[in-house]
Amino acid sequence: MKYMLGIDVGTSNVKAVLFDEFGQEICVASKESETINATGNQAEQDMTVIWENVKACVKHVAASRPEVKDSIIGIGVTGQGEGCWLVDEEGKPVQNAILWCDGRAVNEVGEITKEYPKIGRLYHRTTGTPPLLGNQMMLLKWMKENRKEALDRADKMIFCKDWIRYKITGEIKTEITDSLTSLIDVHSGEIALELMKALDIEEYRSYLPEPVRSDEVVGTILDSFADEVGLKRGLPVIAGALDTSATAVGLGAIHEKDVCVILGTTCANEIVLKKEDCDFGAENSRYEKHPLGELYVELQPTLNGTPNIDWILENIAKTKDFNEIDKMVADVPVGCGGVVYHPYISVAGERAPFYHPYARASFFGISQVTTREMLIRAGYEGISMSIRDCLQNVDKNATIFLAGGGAKSPVWAQMIADVLGMKVMIPSGKELGAKGVALMVGVSQGLYRNYEEAVERACTFRHIYEPNPVNTKKYDLLYELYRKVRIHNQEIWDYRHQMNKKIKALSKEEEIS
Repeated sequence: MKYMLGIDVGTSNVKAVLFDEFGQEICVASKESETINATGNQAEQDMTVIWENVKACVKHVAASRPEVKDSIIGIGVTGQGEGCWLVDEEGKPVQNAILWCDGRAVNEVGEITKEYPKIGRLYHRTTGTPPLLGNQMMLLKWMKENRKEALDRADKMIFCKDWIRYKITGEIKTEITDSLTSLIDVHSGEIALELMKALDIEEYRSYLPEPVRSDEVVGTILDSFADEVGLKRGLPVIAGALDTSATAVGLGAIHEKDVCVILGTTCANEIVLKKEDCDFGAENSRYEKHPLGELYVELQPTLNGTPNIDWILENIAKTKDFNEIDKMVADVPVGCGGVVYHPYISVAGERAPFYHPYARASFFGISQVTTREMLIRAGYEGISMSIRDCLQNVDKNATIFLAGGGAKSPVWAQMIADVLGMKVMIPSGKELGAKGVALMVGVSQGLYRNYEEAVERACTFRHIYEPNPVNTKKYDLLYELYRKVRIHNQEIWDYRHQMNKKIKALSKEEEIS
């Protein structure tokens, strides 16, 4: 038996997972990651702390399975994407990492979407991604305009998994799935220098490493790291992939038209496409690179997934027992009597399938007969409607591979099948991102002949949910209401933001007087 080690550096947790060649999770080690919120719309993490957490997890896995040490064939790293991870010439962090969910670049994004829309359109056509708050390109511009002294101390701007892989191998690299989130010209495959010039940040071109293929071996583990954590020296390390892209592979979504929904902190909705079928720059579109060949992913990653449920459990429900919550949700009729929840609870607003930095969550349709249970179910339905909103271009004959924390609920999985009118498949195992890079290791090292064989041997499913046609018809009607209210609210969100600014100013005047 051969084994692969997958490392997943998520926003909330760091994990190291040992897989056998059949894709089974042999050992999982996890540590929570603290997010530092300097102000209401900022999100950062200490890069050194993240690295120490990774080491602790790998050390735990190695110690728990010493008998397989010599049978591990390689390591892959995946992690949260985008954000701004800066290191100096010595490879040391310049500052805390700015995360993908950070909202500080709102003025920079607003400038090129409203004041200079020609640049905004160039951005979208060139990268396949509209200018968004957490994009590395936008955060580079923010750093130049707001923290230039720190930026000028840096030597390279990389991504989360690249930082960890550098600490493991001593090699600073990045790869195509992360780079294509906002740095690459999708047409030429090169760093988008014309766009950098338009944004007046071309002087930092040297900060961006040339991207490599996801399953390319980019180095071997340092002897010092191997000895410290208890791994065999000389293990090969592949470039790895962005967590959403790696999860697609871990789910077995390696073919055109496959659909993935990763229901976690963010809700990542993906449709696998060939490059010629991508309409780069189309309204409300966002494309990223799939780890395999010429495949791409139409990606609609909301900012708002399971944190909505966390808020509902904390402030509405009287229990945090998910089995009890599932029973409550199942007992409420579809549509909750016309109560609709819009799940835009992040302080950074929303980015998919629309961009609005001031979008906020709300219930619509509450009356005196609305119950606590209705509000809870409406929360689940609202996130499900958001998934449908993001998958407007989906082939209804395709199957949805559903992963993430939300996939644990059978009631929610059935709801998603009904809302979309599509079959939903729940994979065996939980660590799909780590599994994706582990399978890439297996292919790179010849354990599998190709990805088809890897998926056939290592990807199995524990449950399949078929849509209820009657419920789907009900949800078709509810979805129309959901969209109408969402579109109407955009003007109100802007008013609310301006109102809060004026109230704050008046409060300051009152304090002075």
